[in-house]
Amino acid sequence: MKLLLEHDKANLQFNEETNSIELIWKKYHDEASYRLMFTQGVKLLKEYGATGWLSDIRKEGVVGPTISSWMQKEILPVAIANGLKKVAIVMDADVFKEFYVKNIERNVAQGIMKYFDSVEAAHEWLKG
Repeated sequence: MKLLLEHDKANLQFNEETNSIELIWKKYHDEASYRLMFTQGVKLLKEYGATGWLSDIRKEGVVGPTISSWMQKEILPVAIANGLKKVAIVMDADVFKEFYVKNIERNVAQGIMKYFDSVEAAHEWLKG
């Protein structure tokens, strides 16, 4: 595991074993930190030739519709165009988070997203 960007709200890292960029939220985001982490994450995905993405959103907080729309229109299409094949979401049972990720899957990431309750299970799927 290689730490690529450390921020007070989240970290971005590269996992060589899964060839994935990992975004691990440490506390509730704000719009600036959300945009920064995803913008930098896509740059790093391209730089490292990663084909996977893991987001641990258990500590992320609720994502509003405006920023969710930005991610769906600006970030995911670029990531997919640059080789993204699998997106693993680690989350807890939360109706707002479930709505957020299901909406992204339905609109942009059909067939490439899967949900997990542990980072370990997500890693196993990304390796496969």
